[in-house]
Amino acid sequence: MAPKIWHFLGLPDPEENVERKKSVNVTKNNQIKQLEEENKPLEIETTTVQSELSKTKLNWDGPLTPQGEPFHDLGLHISSSSKKTPSNALRYVTPNSMNRLPIDSMASRLYQGDVVVVDLSTMVHMDSQQRACRQSLRQLSSERGIPVWSLDQKDNLLLLPGKDIMIDRSKYDLI
Repeated sequence: MAPKIWHFLGLPDPEENVERKKSVNVTKNNQIKQLEEENKPLEIETTTVQSELSKTKLNWDGPLTPQGEPFHDLGLHISSSSKKTPSNALRYVTPNSMNRLPIDSMASRLYQGDVVVVDLSTMVHMDSQQRACRQSLRQLSSERGIPVWSLDQKDNLLLLPGKDIMIDRSKYDLI
């Protein structure tokens, strides 16, 4: 009676699957053994030319192993004072929990040379609050001379270039 129920539901008979898996596993094991015998690793003899090659790297000035290979000591502290930190940054700003933009801190970052991208897409359901945020950005633009560029058609993603950032107005590409 069980096979009829399984077939009625469109499912395979579990007892048939166990017998089929046993026969498939036996054939797979035989194939694996044949492949292992065929793919035995070949021994490669090293020639004197290979052993005479220098194992040291040309630009390596650190410690070497007894075999002459570079040794990287991960516990060694290397100061990165020679690396120059960038002075400009790309800032991504979204409205806070009160649905307001931090205009004053954005303006100070813009005067330092940062580029600010304002994302108003989180307030899709609040048109009046989006308009208020856009108005505050327009006011920032007019008072402090910072242009505002729209990056999408719905004006949800806005770009404010920082100090000394040039924008090609004919193509609207950053340069």
